[in-house]
Amino acid sequence: MKAKGCLIALAVALGLLFVFMALIGPRLLEEGERFYRPIARIQGAQKDFEAWEEAHTFKETETISVSADQLERFLKLRKQLGAVNEANPLPDDANRPSKRPDLSEIAGIIEGVGGNVTGRMSAYQEIGMSSSEYRYLDRLIYRRWLRPLRTTGVDPSSVARAAKELLDAAQSEKDVVVANRLRAIASLMRKNRVPAPAGIPDDLHALLLSRAPEIDALLEVGSPLPVRRR
Repeated sequence: MKAKGCLIALAVALGLLFVFMALIGPRLLEEGERFYRPIARIQGAQKDFEAWEEAHTFKETETISVSADQLERFLKLRKQLGAVNEANPLPDDANRPSKRPDLSEIAGIIEGVGGNVTGRMSAYQEIGMSSSEYRYLDRLIYRRWLRPLRTTGVDPSSVARAAKELLDAAQSEKDVVVANRLRAIASLMRKNRVPAPAGIPDDLHALLLSRAPEIDALLEVGSPLPVRRR
């Protein structure tokens, strides 16, 4: 299976890059090697990443199941992808220059694009999660779990924080009876106030709810590039 996520990243990045290159026309020919060498490095890194993904294939199971370790790696990777995007934002219609950029600006654009694409590929490999597994978890957690809850007006992160405060209070409570009562209230709060969305197993719902504040905080961070459909 090809590394579709990063192939798309490479295609989008290079497409944006060539738009900027077209603006400077013949001037690019004078110092062409200076600009095309970084592109060659990106393409080389892409080939290495594809080989890595071939050795780390991910296949969706018929039953929905996510382990605590899998969720931990997903959230860690999402943070890293967000950091890469922040450090090396890709040019888009919003920040495309209205005038012809000079050669130094083009060099900066190329460097930023290369940093973004190679940084994303390195993050996948460092965490040990393929782009296909990441996209699967992204859809499951944010579209199938969080979105339906928010649609019904439920904020799982707020409930999770309140439940955690009760559990923390129970941990420091010396009276065993009171401590057990606080734990019971926290459990009921999670169960009754945040019912699992349709199709989400109760054990997975409980796992995601326990990490709801982090999941919510990373909603707009490290999202995979959209797949272009024909």
